[in-house]
Amino acid sequence: MPIQLAHEEGDEPFHHDHRLKDDEHQPNTFIRLLNSVRCYNIPVLNFVILLILGIFLIKLTTKYTNLYMKNSLITIITTNLVLYGISETLAQSILCYRSDQPMIAYRLNESDGVGNGAIVLNSGVIDDLEEGNVLDDDAVDVVIPLSFFQFNRLAGFMCWGFIMGFCQCWWYKFLQIYSQDPKFIEVVRKVMTDQFLYSPVSLFCFFTYGTIVLEDKTWDDAKIKLKKIYIPTLFINYSVWFPVQFFNFLVIPRSFQVPFSSSISVLWNCYLSMRNSTN
Repeated sequence: MPIQLAHEEGDEPFHHDHRLKDDEHQPNTFIRLLNSVRCYNIPVLNFVILLILGIFLIKLTTKYTNLYMKNSLITIITTNLVLYGISETLAQSILCYRSDQPMIAYRLNESDGVGNGAIVLNSGVIDDLEEGNVLDDDAVDVVIPLSFFQFNRLAGFMCWGFIMGFCQCWWYKFLQIYSQDPKFIEVVRKVMTDQFLYSPVSLFCFFTYGTIVLEDKTWDDAKIKLKKIYIPTLFINYSVWFPVQFFNFLVIPRSFQVPFSSSISVLWNCYLSMRNSTN
């Protein structure tokens, strides 16, 4: 995190930044302009994208039955694309949210020319630093870093939804092998098979995909992330999806089971996206 120190008014500040400067990672003027209007530090662009995807989802929902009868695979894939897009946009919005920021604001550049995540120290603080004293909160002004909507993450997450559409369509057909059992036994077997076979594999693949594709990192990075968060996330997955899938297989008609689970996945995938990006 960069730190800017100023001794007296008019003096050149000493600026320390342990991060490597990389202009290529700085968004261009057009992207900054798109993200300039903000609500509690969330770019209004995020809300526009959510609105567009929401309208498309409503139209898709009203025609879902007819589309499913014509081509179930294409319908499931299209639904997944929209739902996964909503999940990623929600995740980016939540990560941007700052309650201490104005409800409506216009920010094109960082405040006072200070870099991302800078800490500005007020006058007279340097002596305290040199003496090893702990700084009061009033001595430090934190400049909220600008965050920008990442279209590459949106595209990558929707691509993952596209892939999962194929997997879900095949998997739910596979689970019909239990359809000859008594209803309750059928549901229990479907839930157990789904949670102990499908969920661990899909979660493993997601964190691997998220690290290597969405974050452009290496397999070694993926292994570190998996070691750190895979097992805890899997247990959280069980606490959420056991009851959801039990209800799904017990109550929801077969043609709506995939979209039902995908709809619940909006919040779950939002959580996974934040889990992936913050680790």
